[in-house]
Amino acid sequence: MSGVPGSTLWGNTGYRLIKLGEMVFAMTEEAFGSLEVNPRQFNVLATAAAMESPSQQELSRRLGIDPNVMVGVVDDLEQQGLAERRRNPADRRRYIVAPTERGRRLLKETAGIVEEIESRLFAGLSEDERAVLHDIAGRLLQEHPPPVKRH
Repeated sequence: MSGVPGSTLWGNTGYRLIKLGEMVFAMTEEAFGSLEVNPRQFNVLATAAAMESPSQQELSRRLGIDPNVMVGVVDDLEQQGLAERRRNPADRRRYIVAPTERGRRLLKETAGIVEEIESRLFAGLSEDERAVLHDIAGRLLQEHPPPVKRH
């Protein structure tokens, strides 16, 4: 595996975080294999539920996903019956994205899968270490909004 101790980038914390992110993505993708969603779609659906019917633009900004890519992700969620676009009653020019009942059920079903992934990934850490990692990751993410991805 590249990026093992001894790699020229191994001493870089950012590199290690990238590798952890890749690992979480791969584990999630594998665990979601038989489900209707991939990790990106799941993230958009879960964020839409947490934000209580945001606009596509708000989702795009929050998740750092290019607005054009977001359209395709929401299209896929709509086609699967997991989310719907509705006119924003406060601004008829905008659409809000909301999980459907089916989408909310899927989020409940996948909660255990996500917990299992975290349990496996962080099995070697104590509860205190997990709490510290969670806190630090949260602070860093709040201090630095995600850049918009172009893919």
